[in-house]
Amino acid sequence: MAMAALTGDDEIELLLSQMGGGDEAVATPNIIATTTAAKKEKERPAKRKKKKKRKRDTSNEVKDVSTTFADTRLTQNPFEWPCCHKNGHRRLVLGAGLAHDCNRFTCDNEAKPTACKSCGKSAAAHELCISSPDTKKGNDDDLFSVISIASMIVSSRNARCLMAEYYPNESEKHRRHLSPPMNSIASASKLIINKLDCNIGKILAKVKKMESNISSSVPISSSDVDLLREKVSVLVKTTIAYKEAIKATSSSNSNTSKAAGLALIEARLAAMAACDEVYYRCYYASFFFGSSDQEGLTSLVPHPPTYFTCPGLAWDAQDSGVCSLAVFLGEMKHDGHSSNSLAAPLDDATRELLLNSWCLQERLPSSTALLEQSNPLLTLWQSRFLESLRHIWTTRYAFVKSPDALKAALNMKHCDDHSDPLIRHETYGLSPEAETWRGSIRDYPANFYGYAVPSQQALEAVSELLDNEDSIVEAGAGTGYLSALLASHLKKDRSGTVLPYDIIPPRQANAGADVSSNEYHGQVPTFIDVHQAQSFEQAQSMLTSTDANVSLILCYPPPASEMAAVALSQYIVYDGKTVIHVGEWQGMTGNNAFESMLLKNFNCSEKDTIPLPLWGTDATYLTIWRRKSVNNVSTQSVSPAIGYCSAAQCRNLARRRCRFARCLQYCSADCFRTHVAVRKAILAVHLLHLTPSNDMDFENVNHFVPLSWITGHHDQHGGQSRKKRKRKKHHR
Repeated sequence: MAMAALTGDDEIELLLSQMGGGDEAVATPNIIATTTAAKKEKERPAKRKKKKKRKRDTSNEVKDVSTTFADTRLTQNPFEWPCCHKNGHRRLVLGAGLAHDCNRFTCDNEAKPTACKSCGKSAAAHELCISSPDTKKGNDDDLFSVISIASMIVSSRNARCLMAEYYPNESEKHRRHLSPPMNSIASASKLIINKLDCNIGKILAKVKKMESNISSSVPISSSDVDLLREKVSVLVKTTIAYKEAIKATSSSNSNTSKAAGLALIEARLAAMAACDEVYYRCYYASFFFGSSDQEGLTSLVPHPPTYFTCPGLAWDAQDSGVCSLAVFLGEMKHDGHSSNSLAAPLDDATRELLLNSWCLQERLPSSTALLEQSNPLLTLWQSRFLESLRHIWTTRYAFVKSPDALKAALNMKHCDDHSDPLIRHETYGLSPEAETWRGSIRDYPANFYGYAVPSQQALEAVSELLDNEDSIVEAGAGTGYLSALLASHLKKDRSGTVLPYDIIPPRQANAGADVSSNEYHGQVPTFIDVHQAQSFEQAQSMLTSTDANVSLILCYPPPASEMAAVALSQYIVYDGKTVIHVGEWQGMTGNNAFESMLLKNFNCSEKDTIPLPLWGTDATYLTIWRRKSVNNVSTQSVSPAIGYCSAAQCRNLARRRCRFARCLQYCSADCFRTHVAVRKAILAVHLLHLTPSNDMDFENVNHFVPLSWITGHHDQHGGQSRKKRKRKKHHR
């Protein structure tokens, strides 16, 4: 796969030189040294010949270890520092301050590092390093080793923390309008820029060397290296833009300080998202190392919930994150602003949803709940939501930018081709940079885990459906993440069976890499055995008991596809009684045929609609449908989960859906007006701040899209609609 941005060595050298920051006074000795070392390495072919090439046995890569790297995804505690699962050894360590004066990080509890005892600053404001015994062995010289992959993660993390944990001390003049991120540290612009150059230069030089040495005998494919190179190119360019934004803060005046402050936040969001994309590409490559590397992977490559949750890795979710949530809830002031002025306008129902249904209460200091790894995707969602609050809400970016975003949407030209699914389903954000940030938060977890975040409430609701011997079949199960969690729940007090299937399952955890790739999950190892089956009928025949009641689960079936309708029609012929649907009605899951068939044959009562955590792009619900019969006289739900108006007590189907928060939909302008308090709360959860003078226009298609655009064309242009879900492809 060729990449347009970096087509040759000359362009790479140009980008390396650009990392100097465009300011001759800012030296970049570390980048120059790295680049020089790379050139010298290229001039010594004889030395490289002495190395033995690693031949990969794809038939038995990870079978000969009891616990693989993939296995630890459901057992690694995301609140504790990653370590070897056999001896507890830590190979990732914290060192000196990244851009402040501290010679060495010290703390009382290395498993849960928080503030440094030496300087009092956050663990995330200290350099992440690979332990010296590992680096002294020369393992980093092997470009395709675990150490080498880990070193790129370390450098991207250090660059990320330089952006997130520090702000240029010259930006004090912006604080009348905007605030620095919660608990961030003022530092000299030149120091931040110099340290950024060092870390980004290390990544870029290493990727260049990888491209020169790729072969069929290494565990990482050439397409993965190409994708990594593409992500690193974006990282370089967004970092250059961030450095320019830092410099602009120094030269701004009272008339331009607000614009400069907004530009700094937006450049930070884009550059941090680029850092995360490099991390995720390295993380994906880690699944393809042989059995001898599994122990090293566990301690050197944190799984995403750990990377974004454990204090001292990507950020300090337990201090800065919890403080950001407290500001959002109106329980803490920040940067001279009162708690009331920064509080989100949450109504009681939305507050309950956030704190209890989506378990954010457990993240507050007052909570006595034991934080543990039982649902890593939910933990990851919580940490990324808290981080979004830190960078978008507590900085006051949402307050300043929301009026501009709403006005810009009103003036946006819309395409008259209503059949274009990318127009119908587009969800707007505060800015292109905020949308990039949101996409980076949502897309990779969807690929590596699943498209929906199952809450504890949802898992319990499904478990309570089943009698002791009942079974569940999940169609289009992908990685099997939802089935794995349900199987774990059922083991506690039931003996029912969970059987997930997919037409092309992702790579099984104990399989080699030379297998077909799943369209949405590549070769991400599954969380449970996902059976290969072409239909529900074929999967049902695999159940050990044919007498048990079988429930059908469809979690995010592909949009504008017949897959869900076909599975449901076969389940109806089987005389199935219960369907669990997870996804978005009239949106990014299933099609009209599926929804019509479900409504005709099944009922969904009000108590069986459960809103799931929102990434900001979709409106996701778990709904439970029971077969219609003479004995089943339950009243059909009028929830927005199945297409009804969001306004309380309204029993009409919705006519328009909000472009900024897809869970908001109304049948009329009257319902739109009466729902104002709840709408403000839901939009705040989507990080949009409304005021009386800054509301939305219900009749404007750029604020509220007509649902007729969707129902009229829901089954057409399937290939285009699938493209939105495939933004982050895996090339394996």
